[in-house]
Amino acid sequence: MKKLLLVFCIFISMMSYSQKSLSTDYSYKASQPYKVFDASSKYYFANGNEAMTVKVHKDEVLIQKFDATKPAFLKEKLYEKRFPKNFSLESVLELNNKYYLFYSSWDGDKEKEQLFYNEIDFKSGEFVGEPKLLFDVKGKLAGSMVAGGFMNFSVGVTDKFDFLLSHDKKNMLVQYRKKPEVKRDVNSYDIIGLHAFDGDLKNTSSNELKMPYTERRMDNLDYHLDNYGNLYLLTKVFHDDSNKDKKKKKDEEANYHLELFMIKAGTNKIDITKFENKSKFINRLWIFDTSKDFLVAGGYFSNGKGDKSDSDGILAFKISQDGKIYDEVYHDIPLELLNQNESKKVVKKNEKKEKKGDGAKFTNLKLKDLVVNPDGSMILVGEQEFITYHTSGTGNNMRTYTRHHFQDIFISKISVSGQLDWMKKIPKSQIGSSKGGMSYKYFNANNSHYLVFLDNVKNIDLEDDKVPAVHQDGKGGYLTSVKISDADGSYKKGSILNARDVEDFKLHQFSTNRVFKVSENSFMFESYKKQKEDIMIKVELN
Repeated sequence: MKKLLLVFCIFISMMSYSQKSLSTDYSYKASQPYKVFDASSKYYFANGNEAMTVKVHKDEVLIQKFDATKPAFLKEKLYEKRFPKNFSLESVLELNNKYYLFYSSWDGDKEKEQLFYNEIDFKSGEFVGEPKLLFDVKGKLAGSMVAGGFMNFSVGVTDKFDFLLSHDKKNMLVQYRKKPEVKRDVNSYDIIGLHAFDGDLKNTSSNELKMPYTERRMDNLDYHLDNYGNLYLLTKVFHDDSNKDKKKKKDEEANYHLELFMIKAGTNKIDITKFENKSKFINRLWIFDTSKDFLVAGGYFSNGKGDKSDSDGILAFKISQDGKIYDEVYHDIPLELLNQNESKKVVKKNEKKEKKGDGAKFTNLKLKDLVVNPDGSMILVGEQEFITYHTSGTGNNMRTYTRHHFQDIFISKISVSGQLDWMKKIPKSQIGSSKGGMSYKYFNANNSHYLVFLDNVKNIDLEDDKVPAVHQDGKGGYLTSVKISDADGSYKKGSILNARDVEDFKLHQFSTNRVFKVSENSFMFESYKKQKEDIMIKVELN
């Protein structure tokens, strides 16, 4: 009996490594290593006490299952050549508590683009039945161009379909753009396909709409499908064929306005509502529905001075169920926040701009996450992201290389009445030769907002007047979590682990895309530990 008990204890200890994190607010466990599967696309899901990954590389699909309580690797199923040779992975997502892999395939004989789906049974970690056709489209789709082959001379099209889930994840919108027949966008009209489906993938509406303006005259900002199956398209409409935000550099009014196209469920009629932004230059705008009787749109704006990607503040408005825009609000970013954790040189420059009336700005700010709380309030999360180009060597030996920069995070909350509840700037500085393990992962849990990223350990107790130390991608780093209170925006930083010292090995190829929420008190992420092995790490929010 004692021997049996000893064997059982050894087995349990082998299931996972447990270790306290650097911060008392977190603790983590690492699974036993398991064989790596090099994949170009990886998706992660959690349901109850288990997790599932779907990894796709060329003509192979690997589905893995994990115990999310330990964590521990459970099993895997490899599928080879399950899909046609010319298939292109479009997405893997959860809809109405079911999981689906979507792929496209071109039928050259019939000149049709086809979209297929194959359900995945979460419990077994296996495909259910054979792939089924969701719908097909006559003619070529625009998608995204991707280079491949020898010296990148062959070019293909990927990401032909965009997928959008409703707020309750019970409806799905599939959007595509037809390849223009007229090459000159001044004479070409976009044809947008919008196909809506319920939670059982039954088609509820199909529309192929010719836009009322030429490609040169409009720029689509966002699509949305609400819980009732109504379709929304938010677009920027230019006042001339210049396709420029302003006619002259010194212009203080935008050379465009916004329009909201609404197509009610079961109809093909487009109802259009105009939104005159005038002196507000819109950088990014997203639509989300709420649990209330309205939708919300939120994003960033500038006064038009400086670079078009710079931001002076945040904006938001509501959209009624009949497509009307109301209660628009604008909130400027205060100079004090812009100057936080900046060098004396930048502070001086910002103050000089403010005195001249140009206004200091949040540069290179990109909207990354927009979350609607149950009460209809909004959380907007943006990040400074840009690329710099450098040269080295001389003459024939001169080469140009790029550096990717992911810097400060800007997070704000707008109340359901449109008031600004709070704004916060989370300082960081990440630099690398590629996107790699940079940027952040956002999720919410227990009335708090979490931002997870790799950082330089010197930044943990950074004072507001100090510039953040640089984290070089691929050079280790400390996995950092920032916990932000939804009520007042107060936040606390904590170091979870040192990537160079996780038990008896180091983490490599960390990516925020591999971080996923498991429960209200935990999240997990997968990482490579070399020797052709991966590990799964579970972090507890204490």
